[in-house]
Amino acid sequence: MKRRHQVVLFAVLLLSLTILSPSFDFRGSQHNQERNQENDTYPGTLSRADDTRAPLNVTVSMSKEEFAAFEKLAEEVAASRYVEINLRNVEPGEYNDVLDQEFSLGENGDVILLENDQVQLYAKKGYLLPLNGTQLSKSIGETVAELRAITEWNGYQWGQPFDFDPYVMGVRTSFLNKAGLHMFPNNKEQWSKLIQEAQAEDTALISLGMGDIEAANVWLSYLPPGMSPDQVLRSQSVSTAGELQRGIRLLSELQPYITLTADVPVVSASNYNVKTPMFVTTLSRMLDEDESAQDGATIRASISLEPLQAVKSRTLVITAGSAETDAASRWIEGMTSAAIQTKWYVQTKRLSARQQEQNQQASQVQARYDAQLEPLWFSKEDNPLQLAERQTMPVRFRKQVRQVLQGEISAAQYVNSIRNAINP
Repeated sequence: MKRRHQVVLFAVLLLSLTILSPSFDFRGSQHNQERNQENDTYPGTLSRADDTRAPLNVTVSMSKEEFAAFEKLAEEVAASRYVEINLRNVEPGEYNDVLDQEFSLGENGDVILLENDQVQLYAKKGYLLPLNGTQLSKSIGETVAELRAITEWNGYQWGQPFDFDPYVMGVRTSFLNKAGLHMFPNNKEQWSKLIQEAQAEDTALISLGMGDIEAANVWLSYLPPGMSPDQVLRSQSVSTAGELQRGIRLLSELQPYITLTADVPVVSASNYNVKTPMFVTTLSRMLDEDESAQDGATIRASISLEPLQAVKSRTLVITAGSAETDAASRWIEGMTSAAIQTKWYVQTKRLSARQQEQNQQASQVQARYDAQLEPLWFSKEDNPLQLAERQTMPVRFRKQVRQVLQGEISAAQYVNSIRNAINP
């Protein structure tokens, strides 16, 4: 009798557990193994039945034309990854203020497209989610190492590099040949030959956009031995006094032949609207203007290009307050895939942050213009600290850079004012 009661009690207990646990799967490990195989076959995707999450809130800052292209690709990726997204485009002039305010209120959404030099700033404030523990940890390793390094801090990766737009220096090939040069100048003597040719033609030598302080900075960094603010500061710690003096003399010689334009200089095959034989612009502007030339021609035969440093780079980050980190990771993975990055380059002419795609795109540019254009967007001597420092210096010393280019101060005063700002 006692044994019968035990059997009944056991049966009641088992029935109760079954009722209270409706998700209990009696099919055992075989069914779970089949489900795991299905997920492994299609990584990064979910069925629509599984997708009950809230929409991802994605914030960017772009021109209307660029945002139209971004929106189309973003929705394409969202559909393929079964993610719903809400896109918002903030005016560039308001972007930093909007981000700071929303971060302080905890209303910053899920995914943000940041300038690379902003990533560490927001990471240190605790506003971002490290990506090391997400499914992005593998694809991050496929990005350009120099861009990836800028988004690293405290041993963690805080963003997935998305794209970058390097600067280039252009020159009319005929002008270069008249000066007796077959390549871009790399020393004071060769720059002096270009200045002499400009004197002979009664023209200024080079055009720079007045509002584009980064363009001015990368051009100054190109002048030997390096005359950008960060290079001037670094020269204090090494015995390069003689080299720096030569740089000051070269910049002094160039000052009367610099023209600052209201807009960023850009040329095309049908419209060379720059009044000087040399100019500095972004690669995307150059390619876009060239391809939209009315006669369908290209400027490859008349213009030579020289790569300058890459300072305009962007990264996708996940906010620390996001409740949709898995969906955010899947969407970012799609936006930084090889296929989408290639489409983005075709539409915007901004180079991919993926190393393999960037190499291919740089090779296409080199072949297009039949020039000695190597993908040297980053200096071999660069390290993450120098890259981050170089991107903040132009803003810090904006006044001094503009004054020396406009001839309001001498080259020597420019160097001294930068040094005195650090060591008064």
